[in-house]
Amino acid sequence: MVEGPGCTRNGRKSQTLVGKIVIASEPVVGEGMKCVPNDVAQTLAGQTLESVFTVGKELYLIFKESIDGAEYEKALRLHFGMNGSLNIRKADNKSSGVAPWKQNKQVSLRLYFSDSSTSRISILEAWDTNVSTRVSAEASRNKLFNLACKDACSTMFNAQEVFVSLRRDGHSLSVSDALLHQEIFPGVGNIIKVESMHRSQIDPRRIVCDLSDAELRRLIRHARKFSMDWLNTGRAGTKLVYNQTVCGTCNGMSVKMQKIGGNEDGGSTKGLMSRVTFWCVTCQPSAVNSSRSNQNNNPQSMAPAINKENTMQQSFRLAPTAVVPSIPAPQCPQHGTKTIKLCRTRNSTKQNNLRLFFTCKSRGCNYFSWADSKFPNCKCGGKAVLRVSKTEKSGGRWFLCCANTDRKSESNDGCGHFEWAKPEHIAPLGHHLTPLM
Repeated sequence: MVEGPGCTRNGRKSQTLVGKIVIASEPVVGEGMKCVPNDVAQTLAGQTLESVFTVGKELYLIFKESIDGAEYEKALRLHFGMNGSLNIRKADNKSSGVAPWKQNKQVSLRLYFSDSSTSRISILEAWDTNVSTRVSAEASRNKLFNLACKDACSTMFNAQEVFVSLRRDGHSLSVSDALLHQEIFPGVGNIIKVESMHRSQIDPRRIVCDLSDAELRRLIRHARKFSMDWLNTGRAGTKLVYNQTVCGTCNGMSVKMQKIGGNEDGGSTKGLMSRVTFWCVTCQPSAVNSSRSNQNNNPQSMAPAINKENTMQQSFRLAPTAVVPSIPAPQCPQHGTKTIKLCRTRNSTKQNNLRLFFTCKSRGCNYFSWADSKFPNCKCGGKAVLRVSKTEKSGGRWFLCCANTDRKSESNDGCGHFEWAKPEHIAPLGHHLTPLM
């Protein structure tokens, strides 16, 4: 998911186009480079990009045109979803700014801008992005006016406004849902949510109204800091629990993984989704006594809490943090062990679908090796695939199942093979194995 920092950086790139005029097409680029979508480009042709701003995880482009002396405005809203991206480049340099994997990929939006002072043409391109014209410029500005003070990446951020909003509008929500609510804390996504809760020593299943003022303020502070560090560096900070099996704070095999939140109770939490959430059952106990609120806020100083959930840690000990000595680490013949990466096949043949394999991260290296030699075969004849549970009872525990078994599909043609993974299945994968792969 493109979270607030990524969207804000895209907004800053787009601000270089303010004052330029949209043109319907650019003949210099050649065939196959038409404006996309065509109706959007035609509608905006001749209009000037007046302003660019972001609100949380949404980017707004405001255009202005003059007709018979009267000025009219139109707005374009971009939401980057899970994998969206945006690029600005000059039209006279065809090779600049576009990553190789994007060059042959269908764009969600392509607009050409002309600079009247230099006659140079710039191109705005977006991929895997939801583009909406069903929003007015006035409504967009009102949203900015109302939410800028709560935006995790805004220069106008006010922690007290977020605190009040969480107490007023999120009091009955779980902490996990409240942080992701874009009317309460715009810009916060799943990674920011998970890491800020861990640094604040708060279990994501707790309800906002049960948090002390000190806990809530600490949570807001960590969410803001993680967001701004990400914005300033262009990279997410150290992930202590997100997509981890070992807690980066206490180094214990105590990271739990579960889908949390959404409208599971059929209540009024409109627009909220159940999201995969990670937390350490040692550092983020479900039952918190008042003395813990006064502890040092530095996550490195967290002391393990006595909690009945610690007995669940045994469930997560099936994913060791290092390859056991008796099993050789995977190694690329050319580049050694440091460039090894564990991947999963996607949309492959039925026999090889979802299988794990090792490859090399070095550019141009063709190293490949199946990583499931220790896995059993299912009754379908192929290798069983390794998956991770996301349920409340066994979240974070690895299991082996038939690759063709899909509980969500009516045309389920799998054999139904299932067994909990054993250490001999997991050990050869070592630290390369992560829950979200």
